[in-house]
Amino acid sequence: MQNSMDDDLDLPQADSLPSCGRPGCICALPLGERFLLWALRQWQCELMRWQYDRTLPLEGSVLLDGFRTAGLLDTLADFAALMDVLHFGIRRALEIHAPSCACQSSDEATLIALCILAQAGRDGPLQASLETMLVQPAAQVAAQRLRTFAKALAEAGLNLPPSSAGGRLN
Repeated sequence: MQNSMDDDLDLPQADSLPSCGRPGCICALPLGERFLLWALRQWQCELMRWQYDRTLPLEGSVLLDGFRTAGLLDTLADFAALMDVLHFGIRRALEIHAPSCACQSSDEATLIALCILAQAGRDGPLQASLETMLVQPAAQVAAQRLRTFAKALAEAGLNLPPSSAGGRLN
């Protein structure tokens, strides 16, 4: 039985959604990848707000609300653990755009592709890519966190298309 986030949210299939045709526009991404992109961007926003204010938002976490709305709340802890490892083990700052940006950075595309590889069980390319992005001890931990998060996504019904990962690894 395959349950998808699209069905749970009663949304049209991503393939049937029209694209604006602009090169690099995120509207052409499948819905699952758009969710991952949104989560990356929202995590970055909430991290920056915490670093600046050292306070929690009065209105609550948009990231938490988004995972809850998508029916993926059980995967949020795995996502947060993954993002913490990336944040502290990355060799250089990641380029993550604001949530409202219509374009995707190469770092965002790479992180989504890594999640796709993890879900597809492609451990070799996953580990090799992480070793180029992260300091050595963090690469091992990140691979494990990515596999755990990707598995949790799949168990929650968010299956990522393995064919779309290959061209986005940097």
